[in-house]
Amino acid sequence: MLKYDAVVAGAGPAGSTAARVVAAAGARVLLIEKRARVGYPVQCAEYVPALIASEVDFEEKSIALAVGTLVTFFPDGTVTSTPAPGYILNREVFDASLAEGAVKAGAELWLKATVEDLTDTSLIIRQANGRRQEVEAGVIIGADGPLSLVARTRGWPRATLAAAVQVEMALPEPMQVTRVYFDPLYRGGYAWVFPKGKTANVGVGLVPGEITPAAALTHFLRRLGWQQNIVRRTGGLIPVAGPYQEVHRGRMLLCGDAGGFTHPITGAGILTAILSGRLAGEAAAAYLSSGAPLATYEESWRDLLGPALARGQAGRRRWQEEWARDGAALSKLLRQTWMV
Repeated sequence: MLKYDAVVAGAGPAGSTAARVVAAAGARVLLIEKRARVGYPVQCAEYVPALIASEVDFEEKSIALAVGTLVTFFPDGTVTSTPAPGYILNREVFDASLAEGAVKAGAELWLKATVEDLTDTSLIIRQANGRRQEVEAGVIIGADGPLSLVARTRGWPRATLAAAVQVEMALPEPMQVTRVYFDPLYRGGYAWVFPKGKTANVGVGLVPGEITPAAALTHFLRRLGWQQNIVRRTGGLIPVAGPYQEVHRGRMLLCGDAGGFTHPITGAGILTAILSGRLAGEAAAAYLSSGAPLATYEESWRDLLGPALARGQAGRRRWQEEWARDGAALSKLLRQTWMV
């Protein structure tokens, strides 16, 4: 059996950040990723607020475009512009750089490796060569996405999820702002256009029901009326209920999408993934070095992220209860809950 101080499942922004923090503290860390390449395929709209620069040193090649304004199209026909400085990322490059940072800090990275089973102190990992490897861990950090096997195996409930589909397509003309479109049809979600230079990420996220995500995207593309020079298609699931009541059990911590750390209204999750990953890494490092309780993670994430996520949860509950077919009524609800 191999032994590590910490095993981190998932090399997305949350997992790579957690692995880097724990490894930098001198611990022996294993970071596993089910995909053959970190960050590929991209399953994200790729927008991050400018605040991320205070948390991560990322290379210029990770940025596709800097943006400063969010334009919101409401169902009643009104349009608003809101300052929203941020970046549209090249997520594959960004994620790879975060994983590289973890490796440089001392973490060991296994690609094409999946968790098959685990206890509070050990995991069975299927490696790229097909071999099953038992690994003992002082701490296990689940950062393995919205369908987290770590969470599911250890008894956490299935997350409440929205579904998103997206295409990257050629822009008919240059665009320097992000756009969000609300429509009664896109229940519990919205459509977006996030420019990347010559192309843009164009997608729809919603709570599936009367219309499928794919049908909603077709509807939105027709509304835009652009020639559909599509570069790639992607899709994914987004936790929308906020973090679990507890994201620590025994020697296990959850961060990023695995712990529900996405904003319940906007669905944004990259910055919260990095922040929750850092906090989980700090708690794990303190536990491994001095025996400090892992439960301090619960306190730290609530102090840093709790108020904003709680507001988002309150807004999400209103969306569930009050979403309206009438454009005026829905617009009133959205003005009270969107970007507040």
